[in-house]
Amino acid sequence: MRNQKSEMRNKDHAWVGALNIFVNKKGQILLMKRSKQSKVYPNTWGLVGGYLDWGETGAEGAAREAKEEIGVEVKIERFTGKYYNTSHPYKIIVISLPFYSTIVSGRPHPAQPEECSDVKWFDPKEIRKMELCYDHKQILEDEKLI
Repeated sequence: MRNQKSEMRNKDHAWVGALNIFVNKKGQILLMKRSKQSKVYPNTWGLVGGYLDWGETGAEGAAREAKEEIGVEVKIERFTGKYYNTSHPYKIIVISLPFYSTIVSGRPHPAQPEECSDVKWFDPKEIRKMELCYDHKQILEDEKLI
């Protein structure tokens, strides 16, 4: 696990994050709620994911983050495209790599309470009214999921 304090002090390069887009048979989207202790976007809902480790591919990072944060094994289905977010409120640049993923084993739950306080399936109509972290809402809009 990375030290988020050092990440936030080091603003001289872009951070790359890998995300999972989970959609169930009812068309609901799985989101996780970031913990109150999160250094960025505390108590805010968003897609399951996080920053890549050095030498890790986007797909590897998305799968690792799903296992760490919500305790599930996933199959990465497909990459959707990259997002370049320069309007980050913490004055860092974040490049997001979202992937459609399928849960192959495990039941989503907050496996890392210091990072994730809740996991829930939402109807797209609910998400349209919510404020999500990073550029996650834009990703879901672009994918025509909300």
